[in-house]
Amino acid sequence: MTDSRIRSIVILGGGTAGWMAAAALANRFKQGVTKITLVESADIGIIGVGEATVPYIKEFLQDLNINEVDFMRATNATYKLGIDFDGWYKPNEKFIHPFAGYGARIARIPFHHYWAKMRQQNKAQELDAYCLAVQMARHNKFALPKANNDVELSSFNYAFHFDAGLFANYLSGIAQQLGVKRIQANVQHVNQHPDTGFIQSLELDNGEQIEGEFFIDCSGFKGLLIEQTLKTGYETWNQWLRCDRAVAMPCASKLAPASATRSLAMEAGWQWRIPLQHRVGNGYVYCSDFISDELAAEKLLTNLEGDALAHPKFIRFTTGMRKQAWNKNVFCLGLASGFMEPLESTSIYLIQSSLTLLLNHFPNNQYNQQLVNTVNNNLRIRQEKLRDFLILHYYANQRHGQAFWDECRTMAIPDTLSARIEHFKQTCQPQIDDMDFFSTNSWLAMFSGFNIQPNYYHPVVDDFDEQLVEKELKAIAASISNTVKDLPDHLAFIQRNITAAQ
Repeated sequence: MTDSRIRSIVILGGGTAGWMAAAALANRFKQGVTKITLVESADIGIIGVGEATVPYIKEFLQDLNINEVDFMRATNATYKLGIDFDGWYKPNEKFIHPFAGYGARIARIPFHHYWAKMRQQNKAQELDAYCLAVQMARHNKFALPKANNDVELSSFNYAFHFDAGLFANYLSGIAQQLGVKRIQANVQHVNQHPDTGFIQSLELDNGEQIEGEFFIDCSGFKGLLIEQTLKTGYETWNQWLRCDRAVAMPCASKLAPASATRSLAMEAGWQWRIPLQHRVGNGYVYCSDFISDELAAEKLLTNLEGDALAHPKFIRFTTGMRKQAWNKNVFCLGLASGFMEPLESTSIYLIQSSLTLLLNHFPNNQYNQQLVNTVNNNLRIRQEKLRDFLILHYYANQRHGQAFWDECRTMAIPDTLSARIEHFKQTCQPQIDDMDFFSTNSWLAMFSGFNIQPNYYHPVVDDFDEQLVEKELKAIAASISNTVKDLPDHLAFIQRNITAAQ
């Protein structure tokens, strides 16, 4: 049988997306069989605002046999237990979206059914009280989960905050060790097949011509291959996700690093605060219809933890997705594939999950439209589900009297999101399937944080004496509180386990 493997892959663009692709592909394909070339330009800056992740990143590190401690040292990383939403529901009210569950099942019925009944009678605390990860983040504590410890310590997950530029450099070294060839140059011309339109080669300003059978476009917002060359098209979601700009600015650290990303609601959007070992990443994501660039930068500057370490960096974006992530022999990743604001730290997750899907459906040298359709349809469903999760953050707000937030609260939302909200109200269960990234616990965090309450709980809950249920809830909250007291501070844990003995 004829060997039909693709022998040459060209990645256009470095940064997080490009070097994640290079490392993953080089790790999957044998050296000497498939040649992988990455072309990046020193003239094109890296956006580099994606410094917060979700737990899925740990799978990527494990696949590459990357030691977690080495990775954290190389990228000045800190731990992340979730996202602290400050002022999103109402000014001065907070809730945390954790990488963890709540309480424990009682008689095989999920905990939140018991909580829903007791909350209606004011006999339960906020849902946050029944989650170890939330209480750890509230008290700025951290410890690694231990499978053989009590149930609270084994029922949370974690991710990282890290320097995106250092992460790209770190992966660059790994990818090149695995055989990836790096070329630093600008693309002057893209050559296509005269009949099929498939891309055949890239002409570079250093005189080289790089031929390839398959191309990965990581060229950022401009999408040099997927859009400028193939005219794939872009679907915008600005009618629901109104923010279209961001201003970013790092600052010096004055406080101990938090163990959660902070997301602070602002007049025309929101501010992120991401603590690293050596600095704090800050940014204001906003809608230009409600605030000027100058005022947004001023608001950010006056709300920094420490002294600014750079001038403000402005980023313009259009929320949405490429109509096809895979078109002909081009697959796009990162900003070339679309943009979802970093509200839930999904940018790097989308790169990783797209790579995984591509690798699981990787083509041979014969074009296969069924593979292309499968991948594109799968990615569309996943991104639309992520989109709806983000829209909920804006739509469910109760920040009355602020023009931006009033518009978000009164806008028409996708039918898919309306159905999710109604389903939860009628069943006390978030409506999710295998294509959802955000799990039941994530939707519970949002519904609880925005005070979206169910009209139903499972009738088995009424079989239990209310006083006993109330006592059980108090015991769970007390156990979590006692556990947190004995855990180390986040900074102390990092100093002892990550930065020591370097």
